[in-house]
Amino acid sequence: MDNIYSVLVVDDSTTNRKFLHYILDEEGYQVWEAPSGEACLAMVQERRPMLILLDVVMGGIDGFETLKRLKTDPALAWTPVIMLTSMDDQQSKIKAFELGAVDYIVKSANPAEIKARIRVHIRLSMANRDLLQSKIESLGQIKAAQQALLLQPSEIPEARFAVYYQSLHEAGGDFYEVEQLAEDIHLYMIIDVAGHDVKTSFITPAVKVLIKQFSNPTYTMEEAFGYLGDILSQTVCQETYLTAAALKINRRSLKATYLTAGHPPILYLPVQGEQRPLQTNNPPVAIMEGLQYHAETLDIARGDRFILCTDGLLEIKDPISGKTKSWVDSIPLLEQFAGELKTTALQAMPQQIVKKFALLGESEDDKAVLITEV
Repeated sequence: MDNIYSVLVVDDSTTNRKFLHYILDEEGYQVWEAPSGEACLAMVQERRPMLILLDVVMGGIDGFETLKRLKTDPALAWTPVIMLTSMDDQQSKIKAFELGAVDYIVKSANPAEIKARIRVHIRLSMANRDLLQSKIESLGQIKAAQQALLLQPSEIPEARFAVYYQSLHEAGGDFYEVEQLAEDIHLYMIIDVAGHDVKTSFITPAVKVLIKQFSNPTYTMEEAFGYLGDILSQTVCQETYLTAAALKINRRSLKATYLTAGHPPILYLPVQGEQRPLQTNNPPVAIMEGLQYHAETLDIARGDRFILCTDGLLEIKDPISGKTKSWVDSIPLLEQFAGELKTTALQAMPQQIVKKFALLGESEDDKAVLITEV
């Protein structure tokens, strides 16, 4: 029988359990029994009742402590719990509701009242589950739509890049873009929209459209960023802003142009010479209108690599102190890991860098890492 109509009765009195089992079974519910709070906590790990009837006064841990533990388990926190007791004092009722109970039934209540209350809370629980499932499906569609906007390396192999992308929530504010400006000339961008909620993901399509519009020889990188910021600040980014790192590689002339805007630097790994961070002192994009940006250019060689990432990779929480390291302080770590992985195949390198950072602590942000090779 489907667990959707299941009820777990928790009471240390066999007589009380059998009575409740009988009147609920008569109504067509699937009924399970637990003789103690400890047995209840063990049983719910294997079974997922739609509703729990929980006695307050029991041997071992009482009903209040059992309820408290149930509500601290994320998998069970939304399971409705009705407290059962022979007491009818106001203080006990208040405590039950404060701990998360949805109702409070005195054992002297007649069977009709008990059935009626259970019916109401089963219906509410079913409605909540349906609503939650609907939200999950909607967010899944948002995530799928955003993922569909992200270009995969196999779609443009001549751009020679590898990427790792993971959003903290169902859809993220970090994303990347790769555009072919001309034969052997490509633009690579990592962008981080401020904020972690789902609404930041809706800005992504607008930004991508504008990037594509400005990704042509008639705009310099500085001009493109200026126009991008002005348009976004007047439209979808009125209450937020974004940081970005952009790299244009010309494989004909072996020149690279780069620009960072309030963003972690691009790490340059030349075949010959020392690796170094590339950064330009520009403000975030769309933080206000009328801002000007500047880019810089350098000579490059075949086999050189560039690493672009968002701050979600670099801002890691120390598991011991609980403090989060800033991306500024983590740049030396990125340089160290990049040096250790310099002979790693391009396609494997982003994942390996993420793994190295993950060993140091957790990140509470989206993560995007893009690596390209000349």
